[in-house]
This record gives sequence, C-alpha cells and structure tokens, in this order.
Amino acid sequence: MSLMRNPEAINSATLPNRKSPWKTVEEEQEARQSAVEAQLNAWRAILPGLLEKFGRLKDPRRPGSIRHKLTVLMVFGLCLFIFQYNSRREANRELSCPAILDALRSVFPDVDSIPHLDTLARLLERIPAEQIENILGTTVRKLLRNKKLQALLVEKRYVVAIDGTQKFTRTVPFAPEALRRKGENYVYLLEAALVGPQGIVIPLLAEFCENRDQDKQDCELKAFYRLAPRLKELMGKLPLLIVADGLYAGGPVMQICRKNNWDFMIVLPSNCLKSVWEDALGIHQLEPEQTRTHQWGNRTQNFWWANDIVYVWRDAQNQHHRLVIHVVVCKETWEENGLTCQTTWAWVSGTPITKKNVIDRCNRAARHRWGIKENFLIEKRRGYNYEHPFSYDWNALKGWHALMRLAHLINILTLHTVALWETVQTLGMRGTLRFLWQTFTGNWLDLSRLKRLRDKPAQLRLVI
Repeated sequence: MSLMRNPEAINSATLPNRKSPWKTVEEEQEARQSAVEAQLNAWRAILPGLLEKFGRLKDPRRPGSIRHKLTVLMVFGLCLFIFQYNSRREANRELSCPAILDALRSVFPDVDSIPHLDTLARLLERIPAEQIENILGTTVRKLLRNKKLQALLVEKRYVVAIDGTQKFTRTVPFAPEALRRKGENYVYLLEAALVGPQGIVIPLLAEFCENRDQDKQDCELKAFYRLAPRLKELMGKLPLLIVADGLYAGGPVMQICRKNNWDFMIVLPSNCLKSVWEDALGIHQLEPEQTRTHQWGNRTQNFWWANDIVYVWRDAQNQHHRLVIHVVVCKETWEENGLTCQTTWAWVSGTPITKKNVIDRCNRAARHRWGIKENFLIEKRRGYNYEHPFSYDWNALKGWHALMRLAHLINILTLHTVALWETVQTLGMRGTLRFLWQTFTGNWLDLSRLKRLRDKPAQLRLVI
C-alpha cells in the first residue's frame, strides 16, 4: 500500500533538483550569514530559559574542582545533537574548534570555556535524568502557555501521540535495569509527543521500561501507567486528545483517560474487543444513516460510526467496570497503477461521533498517530543517533536521551521559524542543518554582525 501525502502538511513533498542559486562567493556568504543569524535569533529566544532551568540543577561536583559551569556543559551537550555528531569523540574533536566557540561567545557570553564531553558524561551519571527531562516538558508547556503552538489544536484539544520503540541492544549485560530476552540485553521506552495536522511533532515525555525488581519484565502498558500521572502533572488542565495504537484499546487505558479528563482516539483492531465490535455492527444496521463520505487527497473515504456502546471489563482484582465508548470505521479507496486499492481503519473514541466532527477526529487527529513513528525514524536515521547510548551507565544513558530530545526540539523550532523557512523549503530539514553546521565550522561568519544581535530583542516567530 502506498503512503498518501498529508494534504495539510506544510513541508514540501519534494525538494528542488537544481544547482546552487548563488553566483558569487559574496552571495553565498550573505546567505550563510543570514541563515546563522536566524538560527541564533531562535536560540536567543529559547536558550535563556533553558540555561536558567539548567542553573537550578544541583551540581553534585566538589566546588573546588569545578572548571566548567554546569550550564556550559549542558550547552555543549545540546550542541552534540543540534549539529548531529555521531559520537562524543567526534563532537570533542569538532566542537572545540575556535570558530564555533567564537560564534557562540559572540551571542552567548556565558559560554566561557570548552569542556570535554567526557566531563559531561561523568556529570550525567550523578544528576537524576528525570530533572533534565522535566526541563523538556516545562519548555514545551511554556510554548503552549505563550500560544506558540495553538495551530496544533484539533477540536480545541492538543493531540498527544503515545508509542513505544526500542532504543538500544547489546549481547553482553551493561546495566541491571535493562530488559532481557534470549541472547541480548535491550533498552525499550515509551514516548509521548504533541502532533499536529501540519505534520509537526513536538517531543514531550519519555518513560523507560526498566527491570527494577529483577524478577519480572517491564512492558509498554506498565510504562503508560507510570507516564500518565507525569503527563497529567505536566499538562495540568490543558485539554488533551490521546491517540495510540491497538495495544492501548483496553479498559484500564480508557479509564485513565476518563479520570484525567482526556479525550482519546485509539486504534481498534478487528480481533480486539469482540463484544464492542458486535455492538458497533448491530448499531450500524439499526442506524444506517450514521455515515459520511469525504475526499481526502486522492482517496475517497466512507465513514460509519456507532455511539454509546457500553463496554464492560474486569480489572486485576476481578472487579467489573463499565465505560461508554464510541466506534468509528473508515473505508478508503483509491486508484494506483490502474488498480483500485482499499483499506479499512477503525478507532474507539471517547466522544460521540457526528457528521460534524468525524473528519477532524479521524483525519486531523487519529491518523497523525503516525507522526510519532516518523519522529522515531528521524531521530534514529537522520542524525540524532537515537540508538546510540552515549554511555553504559543507566542514569547517564537516560540523561543523554533527554538532551537529545531537547536538542531535537530546539532544531524543530528553529527550522520552523519564518526567517529560515525559505531555506528549509529549498534544502530540506537535514540539508538546512548541514548548511548551518558548515557555516559555523567554516570561515564564513562576520562576528561583528553576530555581536550586534545581542542588542536586538529575540523573537520566536513560527510558520505554524
């Protein structure tokens, strides 16, 4: 089955296939200077808040032995992922170049030294990783409070995608907390991210599956039960719509969503919740008018739904619970290579389905559950080295992971600024990051112009 282009996506479907637009070295230098100034302007809007939060972390080092401030160490840790280096060794070699330090100092005078990233690795072994991840969450929460991400709202709710993925595997034991299966030790985690109909994915929270008691393996569902209260604490009363795959189509997950006043759209597999399927098909026969046809891109969608289904389930203590849920089914057809193709989607919904809301809930919310999977692929295959542990110490591994996701957030916001958007549409996301890295490390920048940026107010103007 071919993948359909999201009609609302703001990124270009394909990049231009042409030669360099610059005719002279001066034109190229001006373009590179302007691009870096746009990048640093976005950093100036984001980093001061991050540095303040980093400054609140308790430094476990002995005061008399401190050579590099904790905030400086964290900034260079972020730069490892912002500039997409493959290892600490590579970052040590290139981030210590005078050109990068001069460029950073011109805008951020607090960067007064060049630390070795092994120093940061030892520090991350002693700082609770949850504190670093909380900085990511509070940064996103501030963006929401400042209404920078209002365009992500669907039916007046922020859509949060939940999914798990494997991070790392090794044949020899490396941490007692790692999960085990025959012949290997591995790291698996559950992540939550804000997703939007424009194709935007904003990293939010992560929960590692840990073999804490050494007697029973952790799993993705158990991780969700731990993640849910953290998500509630972070987002407070903000209206959320949870989207997840068929693993979560069960009573405990839906009850947690109801308890936290979260809406949900969860994939309903054909072999799952058989009693719900029987009721849905029966209601559909009694109410055949509950349908809608919609043209989405090159696909014809035929929706039907059944509301007010009573789902009865038992918990681990054998107590019965009742939930009123709703089911919506979408049958899609399209032409491909002269053939008529067809597929079917189904979801269980926390809100009754109507002709008015079915398109928003299915196409603009539930279907974008794939956004978090695409985000995993970006972080694994496009420069963020998701599957590289950067340390075999469990706490440090989690700390590096939190820094990676925080750096990815910075890149997402930077690349979606108005000032850089034209460059992104020409070079692509990864091409723009490479373009900026080449400019930083080459002899392209006029540092006097960068210093003048400090006298201008920093603004984060996004294209969404």
